[in-house]
Amino acid sequence: MSTAQIIYEQYKVLPVDVRNELIELINEDREAYVQVCVPSLRAGLKDLKQALDGKKQGKDARLLMDELRGALVGE
Repeated sequence: MSTAQIIYEQYKVLPVDVRNELIELINEDREAYVQVCVPSLRAGLKDLKQALDGKKQGKDARLLMDELRGALVGE
C-alpha cells in the first residue's frame, strides 16, 4: 500500500468536522504553491538543453529576470 493510500484510508475514518478542518488547512497553503504549466515547462527544458548543447542562443540574464517578474506580477 502506498503512502497516499494509507493517508486516504486514515482520512476516511476521520469525523466530518475534522475532515473539513483538514481541507481548510490544505486550501490555506495552496496560495504558497506556484502553478506549473507542464507543456511550458517541457518547452523551457528543451530550450535549456539546446542552449547547453550550443544549438540555441541563450537569453540575456536581464531579459530573463524581466520575464520572470512579469510572470509573477501576472502581466
